[in-house]
Amino acid sequence: MTKIGSYIIGIGAGAAAVVWLVKDRLLGPETVPLRPEDAPAFRVAPGPPARPSVSDDNLSDVKGIGPVYRARLEQAGITTFSALALATTAEIASAAEIPPDKAEDWIKQAGGLIVI
Repeated sequence: MTKIGSYIIGIGAGAAAVVWLVKDRLLGPETVPLRPEDAPAFRVAPGPPARPSVSDDNLSDVKGIGPVYRARLEQAGITTFSALALATTAEIASAAEIPPDKAEDWIKQAGGLIVI
């Protein structure tokens, strides 16, 4: 009798498993309507603020200024040829972390690139 009992239990468990797997097809999925205020909210971290383009001056046109030096100058607020040309040698040398003679050369080059 134990062998027959285990067969019956096995068949019953198998039938229960099949019913459990196809219950959504038989009964339909359970859906709960969401109100708009109950919808999940996604938080997005704000990106860096967009920098307004003052002009089309590209400081990389000055010989010796690459992306790193340009970024350092922009952090110091020097974004145009005129701002570079009007800055002091000490300001440029400090902002870009360069020797003063190199800063002087950049200032002279920027003065020649200013478009009026």
